[in-house]
Amino acid sequence: MNAEPRTVTVKLLITKQLEIDEPSWCVDPHEGAQFKRDITHNGPEIAARVETPHGSLDYLNAWITTAPYGIRDHQPLPLIAVDLGADIATFDPDTLRSVTALTRLHLDHLDALADEAERLRGGGQ
Repeated sequence: MNAEPRTVTVKLLITKQLEIDEPSWCVDPHEGAQFKRDITHNGPEIAARVETPHGSLDYLNAWITTAPYGIRDHQPLPLIAVDLGADIATFDPDTLRSVTALTRLHLDHLDALADEAERLRGGGQ
């Protein structure tokens, strides 16, 4: 066995801070990002909310999002993310009419998000 010291090269993952441009509308803390490509900018969420016998149910959650550095999901311009979750609730006819009224109101909010994303895609901040 050779007792002489030798030299080897070891690849290291070095942690350092990365300074990026942040849109004024982004509220995401970016805590899970390990690489620049992991950074996604997300705006505040809006949701329709209905009261059920078992508590509140949020649905059609939506927010503005962009992934300007993504490789596979590269999205340089703002898009609107909509959560179309699979929660199931049952309602009597009057309550369902209230739900549909709330949904119509929420659709107006979704239109406003689309307008805001369109403005941002045109170069606004």
